[in-house]
Amino acid sequence: MKTIGYFFSFCIVYLFYLPFKILPYRVCLAYGILLTRIIFPIAKRHRKIAADNLHYAFPEKNEVEILNLVKKHFDHLGILLAHTLWAPRMTRKWLDTYLQIDEESLKIEEETKKSGVGVVLISGHLGTWEILVQFLGIRMKGGGIYKRVRNPFVDKLLHDMRANNGIVLVPVEDSSQVVKMLKQGYWVGFGSDQNAGKAGIFVPFMNRQASTFVGPVTMAYLTGAKMLYYSVLAGEKGKVIVRVKDLGFVDKKKFGTKEEILRYYTELWTRTLESEVRLFPEQYFWVHRRWRTQPPDTTT
Repeated sequence: MKTIGYFFSFCIVYLFYLPFKILPYRVCLAYGILLTRIIFPIAKRHRKIAADNLHYAFPEKNEVEILNLVKKHFDHLGILLAHTLWAPRMTRKWLDTYLQIDEESLKIEEETKKSGVGVVLISGHLGTWEILVQFLGIRMKGGGIYKRVRNPFVDKLLHDMRANNGIVLVPVEDSSQVVKMLKQGYWVGFGSDQNAGKAGIFVPFMNRQASTFVGPVTMAYLTGAKMLYYSVLAGEKGKVIVRVKDLGFVDKKKFGTKEEILRYYTELWTRTLESEVRLFPEQYFWVHRRWRTQPPDTTT
């Protein structure tokens, strides 16, 4: 019975996905925004989550400004939805047409590629991160962390979509494979700004303490990989904007303990993400409960 239920759910998911598989790129973007505008009036719970998070992040903004940001954010969610479901169709020709990367970011990329070192590519739930998954497979020797979905039919669909352009996906449980890949010169992507619960360390992020995973820094510590921070943002007329920040290598001589290293570099990439969020506030994923876990002495 469970298998039948999984297959029925898969059919619903696939029917939802089908338009993004066949419609032209710019039409997919418009369709995605249309869907989230239809959902907006009934998504009271998620509108409230977004508004509450924005109040904490931008206490200087008034109610009208926060409401406008929430509306813009839901439009961005439509673009994110469209990019996520359209992204497996990405080609090098599409990248040549729509990808925008500034000279400094391009220089960081090219110099890192020439060095041949492995890269811990750190990103967050900002912009359009599924585009990054596909472009990693096309433009780099790319790898990514993959969390399995319970429904095996949906899991295979999502896995195949993400792997369509050559990225090597590694289950989140298989850290030893990630170590091997980094030592072999792969660029492995980490989307690490989810709430880490009891497994994380608390670092400041958008005016609150946030439980944060130390996995990316741990991998850089173990392998000697370089750390790069990537923002992949939705621009005008379907353009995708790529911004790269060089976070360097872990400097073990600078710190007394491994714990100090993990904290310093985790705070570094979190500050980098925060600076990007402040530049593009409507494109952060405000509808997730990033700050759900708080230190025991926190009353808010």
